[in-house]
Amino acid sequence: MKHFINRSLIIGSFVAAFVTAAGATHAQAPGQLDQDFGVGGRLTVDFNGGSDVLYALAPLKDGRFLAAGDVHGRNAQGPGSTGNFSVSRFLSDGRLDPSFATDGTFEMDLDGGFDEAHAIATLPDRSIILAGRLSQGAYADFGVVKLTPDGALDTTFGRVDAAARLGWNRMEIGGAGIHDDPVGVAIQRNGKIIVVGKTSDAARYARVAVARFTADGQPDLSFGGNGTGFVILPGLEDQRSDYPTAIALDSRNKLAANDSITLVGYTTTYSEAFVIRLTADGAMDTTFGATADGGGRTGRLTMKSTASGGVYQGASMLTSARLVAGNRIVLLGLGGDRGFAFIRLNNDGSLDNTFGTNGRTLVKFSGGSTEDIPHSLAVQANGRLVAAGFALSTATGAPRDDFFVARLNADGSPDNSFGDGQARAVVQVAVDRDQAQAVRVEPSGNLLVGGFALRPNTSQTDYALIRLHGDPDRIGYYDFELPRD
Repeated sequence: MKHFINRSLIIGSFVAAFVTAAGATHAQAPGQLDQDFGVGGRLTVDFNGGSDVLYALAPLKDGRFLAAGDVHGRNAQGPGSTGNFSVSRFLSDGRLDPSFATDGTFEMDLDGGFDEAHAIATLPDRSIILAGRLSQGAYADFGVVKLTPDGALDTTFGRVDAAARLGWNRMEIGGAGIHDDPVGVAIQRNGKIIVVGKTSDAARYARVAVARFTADGQPDLSFGGNGTGFVILPGLEDQRSDYPTAIALDSRNKLAANDSITLVGYTTTYSEAFVIRLTADGAMDTTFGATADGGGRTGRLTMKSTASGGVYQGASMLTSARLVAGNRIVLLGLGGDRGFAFIRLNNDGSLDNTFGTNGRTLVKFSGGSTEDIPHSLAVQANGRLVAAGFALSTATGAPRDDFFVARLNADGSPDNSFGDGQARAVVQVAVDRDQAQAVRVEPSGNLLVGGFALRPNTSQTDYALIRLHGDPDRIGYYDFELPRD
């Protein structure tokens, strides 16, 4: 493992940000850039000269926040040659926090391969759990890393080497020669760590995998009932790949009260979406999903994007999900109408027709033939739903990808107090291409959005972040603030 200390912070204002804001009447209207953040509400960060991508965010109670992803570090092969498992801590105004790790950033490179952090959870003592891919030779495994609140490896956790714990562990899911790629992490009430991601079967079709580690970072062999610490779910269709995208968590970033595990994703090629629920110990939850021929529920639900008379239902791909009031589930995805599709399910997986229009709401920005791609969903304390991704914008002339953020009221109606008066905000971060990957609600009620931006005149990317005004009178919930039920 290597720690790299060379840093270059570029707080970017490549061009004036474009925010569609026709309905705004003052600087702090919801959906407007926070001018106290970065430069004009946005920033980019280039760490070591190579490509960097931000995948996950975690706001902290004191206004600082964590951002995780992969940072191309320096090694024997030269600058920027491999991606390192990374998390940075930022001050509330967007500057790197020099009191965290090394100059604000923790980097980890185990074997010289490609490592990346995809998900963050914070614990009541403010320590940090990260999940992502850790390479082992040419192939990646499910990896978990635990850091102290100030960004050092927690040596009470993880793999044991020479009688000392290393602060990290990894679990091989698919076997030798198979990439295992985590996409989400959650903490159960007993402190055990759930990691959801992708592996492959013997025929190299992608499959959903769910693993559990103990609170001190060991594979939990009691999970799944097969003695391995993980379950690999059968393919939803033969000779097609299943890609999980997210774990459904509530506004406090927690699992359901019974620690059941709800996950979403899609089956190639973007033609069918799925929702799967497991019990806390890794069995299919037969209180959820579609009914089988025998009449019982199967623990899984599949949906397609369909249209009748020009009205669309369902989704062909799900990218995120949240647990909301009434034990319901809000899904974020993409359908044939090519926008941000929000769908709400009841606790048993049936469609909640009281949400939006017949259970579904579409928010669209680009032209009808162009897809707006959703990535991440957050829930405000007042129940409003915030989604982030990217859309094709003509803010500066030629069409290009820009950050796209949409907000609904809790009942699924578009929140026309937000952004442009049609529940939308589009922000240009860089001059060529920006894509949002994550959105979270901060303790202030403001909205933090992160992803990547193409560095001008290169093919490389930087961390990109914006902060939008949200609902300042509402307070968000965080893992270490509230006791468990």
